[in-house]
This record gives sequence, C-alpha cells and structure tokens, in this order.
Amino acid sequence: MKAKGLLTMELRGEPYDRGHKYGEACKKLIARMIDVQFYDEFSGRLTKDQMLKHARKYEPFIQDYSPEIAEELKGIADGSSRSYDEIVMINALEEKRAFGLSRCTAFAATGRATKDGKTYAGQTWDGQEKEWWGGEFGLLFKIRRKNGPDILDYTNPGLLAAAGLNSKGISLNWNTMPQLELTAGVPAYIIVAEILKQRTIGEALDAVRRANRAGYFNFVITDSTELYDVEGTPSDLDISYSGEHIGHANHFVSERFCSKQNTGVSSCSIVRHNRMNRLLKENCGKIDLQTCMSFLRDHVNYPHSICYHPGDDPDPTQRWLTLDSWISIPSKKEFWIAHGFPCESEFKKFSL
Repeated sequence: MKAKGLLTMELRGEPYDRGHKYGEACKKLIARMIDVQFYDEFSGRLTKDQMLKHARKYEPFIQDYSPEIAEELKGIADGSSRSYDEIVMINALEEKRAFGLSRCTAFAATGRATKDGKTYAGQTWDGQEKEWWGGEFGLLFKIRRKNGPDILDYTNPGLLAAAGLNSKGISLNWNTMPQLELTAGVPAYIIVAEILKQRTIGEALDAVRRANRAGYFNFVITDSTELYDVEGTPSDLDISYSGEHIGHANHFVSERFCSKQNTGVSSCSIVRHNRMNRLLKENCGKIDLQTCMSFLRDHVNYPHSICYHPGDDPDPTQRWLTLDSWISIPSKKEFWIAHGFPCESEFKKFSL
C-alpha cells in the first residue's frame, strides 16, 4: 500500500491562531473531508442545511465545556474558509457513525507487565478503504501551548484531535463503540481533545466525567504508571483500573453496558479483543517497544485481524484497513507511529 508520508506540523500560539494555521495548511483536505464524508455520503437523504442545523445543536455544549476548544475550531474554520458549523460537523464524526460498526484495537501495559516497568500504550487506527486517501488522511501535530501541556496530536482533516500524548505524560487511545442512542451534547472527539490538555491522570478522568456527553466510546487513558479504561455513554460511565494491562476492541465488556448492545457487536471485534488480551497475558513481564509493535502487526483472523486488511469483499463499506498505528511511552514522551499497514511499515519516533 503506497502512501504519501505522514503530514506533520508544529502549531503554537493562542488557541485561535493554532486553529487558523491548521485550517490554512489543510484547507484542501478539510474541504475533501466535508464533501466526501458528509455532503456526498448523505446526498439524497439530507440537505446541507439540514446537516448544518444538526451540527449547530452541539455548539453550545462545546462552548460550555471548553472555550479554548471552541476558539480552536473557529480558527480552523476561518483558516480553511469554511463555516464554523461545518467544522463542528466534522468534529461530530463519531456521532455521525451512529449504529454503524467500526474497527480499532487499543491496549496499554505497565508495571510488572512490562520489561522495564514503564507504561506502553497504543492502538490501530482503522477506517474504510476509501478513507486512505493515498496516505493523506492521517496528520500528526506538535502543539505548543502557552498555558498547559504541549501535545503530540494524531488526527484527521478538520478534527481537532483523535488520539495522542502530552508533555505531562497523559496518553489517550480509544475505540468506537456501538452507538445505541445519541443526544445533543459534547462529541467524543471534543472530549479527546480536552483529555490531552490535562496535567494529571485525575484531571484526564474528570475531563470525561464533566462532559455532557453526546455518544458512546471507550477511552484507554494512561500516564507513566497508571492505566484506566473508561466505557462511556451519554448518561453513564464505567471506569476500571489495572496495574498491569488492558486490551479493548469495539464492544462493551463491562456488565453495566454489555447487555444493552445486543446485535451491535461484530465477531471481528470479539476476536480482536480476545486476541489482544491473550497477547498481553502471554507476554506479561516481557512487554517492550518491539513486543508492542508485534501486537499491532498480528494477523490472527486475517484479513479482519488486529492489523486490519480490506480483503476482497465486493461491498466497499466492508473494506476496512489499518490506516495508522502507534505506541506511546509516556515516561519518555515518545510517540512511535507506523503510517499504513503496520506489518509493512516502519514505526517512526516523534517526541515532545
């Protein structure tokens, strides 16, 4: 799978200025995101006015939740010459995918589970084949903030943040979950951006708890010693802790939620979830950077494996692949990313 190199950029200054630089630099990619992922996909079902009217429902929740994030989104809008409503619409991408199945496999390990006692956390970032864009869909920003931690932010065009690591050692990886119901509120991607602005693991958890949440998600939040898994819905959270390791795919596993998802669980998610947890268990005490890379390259249940391949399914909506994958080492402030299939790509180091 040939790809253009991962687009990387440094953003600094006030929130609006950072957003404006982002929007200006990625103007064509953001336009493509809006047209392909929204206007084209919903053509014949919803008008543009209907879609933007729906996006406006999220705006007061974002403003109340984080004025800094609202300013960044306004900067992206002005820099890309798109409306604020359109940029908010992009950042509600997770909620747009309501009731659809998705992929991504996340993990974390620390303490006696790892060879050196350090925390390692990462995931595959999977999408439909049409989202590959020749490698232009993935972006990596180094964000220099005047107030608060700096951030290594993996994202996609127009999204403020999709996952990452900050200079205080907070890392975030996550999974799409069955969207059983939706409500107006703070979109999941906005919560992701807010988590990455926090200084401590407690503040990161609070960023999830205080959000008036719009949808469903699973967050794996870590620092240099602590691992938390947060399954969330608009009305409830289940927060679990591990001193060793966590693996998670795209279905609820807590007793609080798992009975509600019914047929929203794919066998692919079940296999990837169990496979990742088996790999973590079998390698407990020996996990290091190279071991984590091998986890993300695993091909059990190929092509619908942790390292996800499109296979030959004639239905294009079922042709998924791993777009990017990464491993963060919070104590070292390192972020290792493979652009494209991890089985074919080298992991490259970025650091704060």
